[in-house]
Amino acid sequence: MSARDHTDMEVRAHSGHHASLRLWLRLLSATTGIEDTIRQRLREQFGITLPRFDLMAQLEREPQGLSMGELSRRMMVTGGNVTTIVDQLEREQLVQRQPQPGDRRAFAVHLTPAGRVAFAAMASAHETWVVELLAPLNPGQQEQLHQLLGTLKYSQAPVGNSSDTAPPGDTMSQRYLPGQPHQLPRHNTAMADYQPEHFLLSVTGGVATVSLNRPERKNPLSFDSYAELRDFFRALPYAPDVHAVVITGAGGNFCSGGDVHEIIGPLTKLDMPGLLAFTRMTGDLVKAMRACPQPIIAAIDGVCAGAGAILAMASDMRLGTERSKTYFLFNKVGLAGCDMGACALLPRIIGQGRASELLFTGRGLGALEAERWGFYNRVCEADSVLADAQTLAAQLANGPTFANGMTKKMLQQEWNMGVDEAIEAEAQAQAICMATNDFHRAYHAFVAKQTPVFEGD
Repeated sequence: MSARDHTDMEVRAHSGHHASLRLWLRLLSATTGIEDTIRQRLREQFGITLPRFDLMAQLEREPQGLSMGELSRRMMVTGGNVTTIVDQLEREQLVQRQPQPGDRRAFAVHLTPAGRVAFAAMASAHETWVVELLAPLNPGQQEQLHQLLGTLKYSQAPVGNSSDTAPPGDTMSQRYLPGQPHQLPRHNTAMADYQPEHFLLSVTGGVATVSLNRPERKNPLSFDSYAELRDFFRALPYAPDVHAVVITGAGGNFCSGGDVHEIIGPLTKLDMPGLLAFTRMTGDLVKAMRACPQPIIAAIDGVCAGAGAILAMASDMRLGTERSKTYFLFNKVGLAGCDMGACALLPRIIGQGRASELLFTGRGLGALEAERWGFYNRVCEADSVLADAQTLAAQLANGPTFANGMTKKMLQQEWNMGVDEAIEAEAQAQAICMATNDFHRAYHAFVAKQTPVFEGD
């Protein structure tokens, strides 16, 4: 098969096909042919790939630098692919990572001075090649084609997108479905600017990191922090900027549970209605964690006890450290193990017998045993557990987030179903996902031999 056979999509068409299909295949053939020529010339003359050139072009437009997440969005590739490209360019001293002000865990990528010089030469050559490749069309024809393609391009924009430009790199015909839930009144509650009083919050690249921040007492919970965490997780279904959550603790510990002086002492003075109001509030926090569509990853170091163990249990995944230890210690303080859903959720994670042992005895669960039992997804180094959790969360945030939310919902609800009911529920859930734009994006990307870039709709 010749090189032309690989790029000439028109070989698939015949006179019986609709004119729109024949036009589409001709457009695809022309653009693919031009792109292949540019790829080859970049490789031969500059020893660089087109994706690396594209990434440098994005950085050249933004002297202040771009985050890895923003580069991933603009280039329509996964975060892992962007990391690989940046690593290659950094080894060649063409780009550099610099910590973001106020967040040492986040980086902005910049062109180095050498990178700017190299890109200027490549960009000049690139422009010359494009002029040459489009030379068969005279200037009037080029302007006419530009206007016609502009009409086509903007007609594919999502409903409600009032900007004059489509998302960077968006050259694919997509099926945008009617109805945009995030445009419903009061449906948008961005979390990036939210400043909680009783924990720390940062939102970067679609990942919200919740940090319990009372390290001098191993991050205990108070009445106020319970309520604020509950309200935070209740708001997440309406947060368009959060696609995954990491919950952790400051100062080498996860959470020591309810504060002895601020919760346990006052509880001994409450009447039955007051006690029930408290236990229902704590249970509502777990309900909110299980109900929010975003996957939650717990990054656990040091002490993880009582209500802290419940927060870990209520998360979707748990990463621990070798020095971490988990205690469901309600039995140790004269209470039943049935607290905040422990008797329902813990057996689902580690099994009935093992859950019974922990809830009846209150003994500590070490890290290696927690991993072997399935409570921990994996054990990490203490100095990297948070970064590892955030990396995993970023991977989920860059995935099909609507579908991820559906998966979480089904994992939660199917425990209350028989097998036949669960299969029917999954049939309906999957049919809904097949109607999303992300499903169509994945199909178009597969056909074009590209990596899909999901947008969560």
